[in-house]
Amino acid sequence: MQFINKTIFGSFIFLTQVPNTFAQISDIKVLPTINSVSNLIEQKNQDTLAAVTVIDRAEIESKNFNSLQDLLRTVPSVSYTNNGGQGKTTGISIRGTNSNAVLVLVDGQKVGSATLGQTAFEHLPISQIERVEIVRGPRSSLYGSEAIGGVIKIYTRKGSAQGLKPFANFTYGSHETYEANVGFNARSENSWATLSVAGLKTQGINASTLNESEDLDRDGYENASASLRAGHTFNDRLDVSMNVLHVVGNNDFDNQDDWGYGAYTDTPNVHSKIEQAVYGTNLKYKANDRWTTELKLGVSQDKQHTYDAYPAEINTQRDTLSWLNTIQLSPKNNLVSGFDYQVDKVTGSTRYDEDTRYNLGYFAQYLGNFGKFDLQGALRIDDNQQFGNQTTGNATLGYHLTDQVLAYATYGTAFRAPTFNDLYYPYSGNPNLNPEKSENYEIGFKGQHTYLNWELNAFDNKVENLISWAEDASGNWLPSNVQQARIRGIELVLGQSLDHFAWNFNYTYQDPENRSRGEKRNQLIYKPKQLLNLSADYSMHNWTVGGSFHAEDSRRTGDYTPDLSGYVLFDTRVTYRVTPEFSVQGKLANAFDVKNITNTGYHQDGRTAWVTLRYAMK
Repeated sequence: MQFINKTIFGSFIFLTQVPNTFAQISDIKVLPTINSVSNLIEQKNQDTLAAVTVIDRAEIESKNFNSLQDLLRTVPSVSYTNNGGQGKTTGISIRGTNSNAVLVLVDGQKVGSATLGQTAFEHLPISQIERVEIVRGPRSSLYGSEAIGGVIKIYTRKGSAQGLKPFANFTYGSHETYEANVGFNARSENSWATLSVAGLKTQGINASTLNESEDLDRDGYENASASLRAGHTFNDRLDVSMNVLHVVGNNDFDNQDDWGYGAYTDTPNVHSKIEQAVYGTNLKYKANDRWTTELKLGVSQDKQHTYDAYPAEINTQRDTLSWLNTIQLSPKNNLVSGFDYQVDKVTGSTRYDEDTRYNLGYFAQYLGNFGKFDLQGALRIDDNQQFGNQTTGNATLGYHLTDQVLAYATYGTAFRAPTFNDLYYPYSGNPNLNPEKSENYEIGFKGQHTYLNWELNAFDNKVENLISWAEDASGNWLPSNVQQARIRGIELVLGQSLDHFAWNFNYTYQDPENRSRGEKRNQLIYKPKQLLNLSADYSMHNWTVGGSFHAEDSRRTGDYTPDLSGYVLFDTRVTYRVTPEFSVQGKLANAFDVKNITNTGYHQDGRTAWVTLRYAMK
């Protein structure tokens, strides 16, 4: 902790001198970035008392991200595991927490598997995404279960220009990868719609290190997707909108067949068929100058049919209803309140002891400004069918050191509900489990100038009742609330945009410590201590050239398995704008062909190359 304190102090002193250093460089006006992920209402990033990152469609295209995980790993304090390339199981960690402790929403609808407890990021097509907002730190006081590490809000494509504007892109790359996306944005005076369809197919790589004969081939992946967002404004008080995202795919993977039970058969053509869907409707009504109310209905589905030595089908569905009210008490004081109702259902080839459960959550939040001080507080009560009531809260005090520099301190609690697998899986579920709980302290500083944006954050998150397999009094191994963790860290974020040159940098040092009995405070498995990202782009005439570094520290994998080595990846990219509407892009990923393993037993891509043709009517 002494190291962290010294680093924070030294970094803060440095950052307070930055304005004097760069004052003469540029006087370019930078439009403020807006988010709604932190407090459910739109706020400027600079005014938000939390660590927030926003990546929009322009950045997705300029940096030519190949997947959602490719995008997310550039965010401070985000690491991931992947089981062998594109389309393979991917887990996202924020600030050293488990992948099932990150809440994900698509167009405002909670998504994820109710049995596994995590989101299949690998199946969400990057070509269908308009914008991603990430808040780092607990937000259960507004969103409920899972928001221990943070919240990721994903929005599908939505255009803003008037008229009918088609768009399209086509990509060809390594491993015989083809990807295409076509669609259009339509907007009139009172109505708007965006329709987009996309497809991807790749031969992939040999995903795992298994050496059975059927597991030595390449493991391909393909998906097809469609998204639709549309809305209509009836008058200056009433808006309605709807959204649809539907993804179907086929994933080849390697599977351990020889477990030492009975006759052994090396199963050929092991694969799974997946289907993901998100449907939503939204009604927004401005009752008067002070009160705005929103009603949302949504359904998300996660379906998978696996064809291996033991074929299985598992389908989960999440139905939600939410009501959100924003009341402006005064120009600088707002009250946000509401409730949400959620029903999770499980069907398939496995018969769970229970296949349905509900959760009802009530929440309220106050946001106020008193001169140089900002004050925020939130409280939420969840009534869950399985474990009863759970109360979480958040309190934050902010202080404006100058017009450009904001400091804040926050305290928050969060929880994660046990999954259906934890509770009700036949012969191994434990219906007596309690939710995982966390308690987080955080301080932050952020500055936004005409020439430089920066952030410095420090956090201390204690997580208790972590669910892990353990032996009970009868000698049976069951999911149990037996683990504890403490994760401390700092984040430094810098970014600058000049006439023709833009760069951004972030560095995270974290200490993800296992504090469970008998663990001797070992590092949490698959959680690196250090993460670094650096990206820069330079534009000249019709050309833009750029590059990115991504570096990770080593990862502990367990008591009896070797650590995974740290690595540094370098990507380079170039864009040539033929016309204002048509461009050609090239990308060389992992240019130095560095070995980068994120999960024991699985390979990752080496050097890959990509060419993209992109068109968008202006």
